[in-house]
Amino acid sequence: MADIRPADDIDFARFYGGVRVTGQWIGRALWRRRLLAGFGCVIETAEGEWMAFLEVPAEARKPFIFRHILKVMVEVKKRGAHTIKATCDTSIPRAEALMTKLGFKPTDETLDGKAIWKWGS
Repeated sequence: MADIRPADDIDFARFYGGVRVTGQWIGRALWRRRLLAGFGCVIETAEGEWMAFLEVPAEARKPFIFRHILKVMVEVKKRGAHTIKATCDTSIPRAEALMTKLGFKPTDETLDGKAIWKWGS
């Protein structure tokens, strides 16, 4: 069974190979026993603009993840987000449906060959 809990700087560095975030961010870590198995976060890139990331193993892509995504979106909106961007990997089943359900819309932008979707203004 997976355990999802608020992430801290150590979780971020552990998951992303030592990367340190200096700005404002909110995240969740997916743990399996003592293994950090997945990670999701939203990082402020400019005032009011945030970039979201979600990396969850295929076997953990279950409906309960959606509730955690919604909680993070509520938190980031309280911190003043007016725009949230995220890439959408269309090779993942139902990824586009998830983005649509969250209120994101596709843009003409890409990042690392993946379409960027945008929520907000």
